[in-house]
Amino acid sequence: MKNSEKWMCGLPYVGNKGQKAQQIIDLLPSGGRFIDVFGGGGSISLHACNSGKWDEVIYNDRRKTVVNLLKALIEDSPHFDLIKYVYMDRETFYNWRDNMPDSIERTLVLIAWSFGNNMRDYLWGKKVEKEKLQRTRALFFGNTGTKLDDLYSYSKNETSISGKYKMFHKWRREEMNISGHYDILQQLGQLQQLERLKQLEPTERLQQLEYSTLDYHDLIIRPDDIVYCDPPYVNTGVNYGGWNPDAFYAWLAACPAKQIYISEYTKLPHTEVAFNLGKKHSLTAVGTRREELLLEYVG
Repeated sequence: MKNSEKWMCGLPYVGNKGQKAQQIIDLLPSGGRFIDVFGGGGSISLHACNSGKWDEVIYNDRRKTVVNLLKALIEDSPHFDLIKYVYMDRETFYNWRDNMPDSIERTLVLIAWSFGNNMRDYLWGKKVEKEKLQRTRALFFGNTGTKLDDLYSYSKNETSISGKYKMFHKWRREEMNISGHYDILQQLGQLQQLERLKQLEPTERLQQLEYSTLDYHDLIIRPDDIVYCDPPYVNTGVNYGGWNPDAFYAWLAACPAKQIYISEYTKLPHTEVAFNLGKKHSLTAVGTRREELLLEYVG
């Protein structure tokens, strides 16, 4: 994906379809209204808007602070200074997780600083946490009292996270004389993704995007809508609290839309495989790279 298009990845969110989103959007039929039922980080909805295939795109996810975070970043309202979130130790992260009320800011912190964007576990293990945080302090504040503070002077002309991130990699290559694999500051990559959304210029296509925070049972769906579902996958070893596959199958059977598509690893009841999307780039919870399927509900 070109750098100019990476905003369509949306939020760095668990289960994000960034790797497959364009492929999925290309395969879906065009129409009047597209409904992204389990919108998550928003990559499908943003790709849908950019495609111009639909007059209206509904980005829905029942977690309100996730939807509102994406909206806030795109519209820059409320404004977030993302530099404020580049440094966070383990104790502070768990304080946000356990003691702060649910909010857009708390969601931002938990997404940017959690392992696998699961909003639960701190990004780094205890053995590497100190080293990673020291590099971040050196890069953004230059106050570690070590040679790493050269990073601050090296990147002082860069004011964005993406600019600092790029200079960090350049410095690493020059200092360590390596050109291939080298350490990264992972939280900066995740914040850089959020920064891309903040830097978006309003476009006519993005004005097609509507934000919704309903439970999927409460969505009002019409027969001519194009419906896309990316629910929790079955048999993945991941426990999504409260998720009931049988209730979802019943909802599919009652849904008035004539064209319903579902992402899954496994063929579900009353579905046909519309397309095999290939293997995921990253490992699943069970430690294998499984083929992702785009299913069509056939009733």
